Amino acid sequence: MINYVRESAQNAKNNARERHIYGDKVVYLKDQLPYGFDLNYVLETVEKLIPRRLVNNVDVIYVGKFPEFENGDTPFNAKYKDDALYVTNDQESENDMIDDIVHEIAHAVEEQFGEDIYDDMSVESEFKGKKERLYHILEQEGFDPDKNKFENVEYDKYLDHYLYNIVGYPTLTSLSMGLFYSPYAITSLREYFANGFENYFLRDEGYLKKISPVLYNKIVSLLEEEGENNED
Repeated sequence: MINYVRESAQNAKNNARERHIYGDKVVYLKDQLPYGFDLNYVLETVEKLIPRRLVNNVDVIYVGKFPEFENGDTPFNAKYKDDALYVTNDQESENDMIDDIVHEIAHAVEEQFGEDIYDDMSVESEFKGKKERLYHILEQEGFDPDKNKFENVEYDKYLDHYLYNIVGYPTLTSLSMGLFYSPYAITSLREYFANGFENYFLRDEGYLKKISPVLYNKIVSLLEEEGENNED
């Protein structure tokens, strides 16, 4: 009987529409996640990985079906907008959702610490140098990349389409190895930062340091500021 009550209470908690992360930030489950999906594990993991100060610009996380995720040539799973994170409920695993949330937190970090990240132009210079090298690699491989698109650091729908549909991410992954952590990092300076931030916390920070030392040092500097503030 006791076990039944405990299980019922846990099920009710798991099925609750509203949760919290970092104590005061609402996580609203608009649409149900796959059966057996452990949302509590996802939220607890994100809390352990990302310092509280780096999520000051996130007020709420919405989980559900959002039509704009499926629009366009390159569908996506999450978005940060107006102090809110929107994350699809169509998740293959808890780790996939952790990836989505950490990536979008990176965009919130950009908004909060943009001057610290970009004002000295060092991250942009590193990014542009990598895109220039990739441009020449694609030329050598028989593709016909648009040089103007590769010189632009802002998101460009044409370039996104070209990389995803013409070159293809499997081919691009191979050609960009040692330059970019993953193909989506190529699409814009903002995605370059967010992709690096995600991989710093979730994968091999040593590899990030090797291929993108400037970006790596920027992320480390944000964490060092976090530590200094905690000491105060």
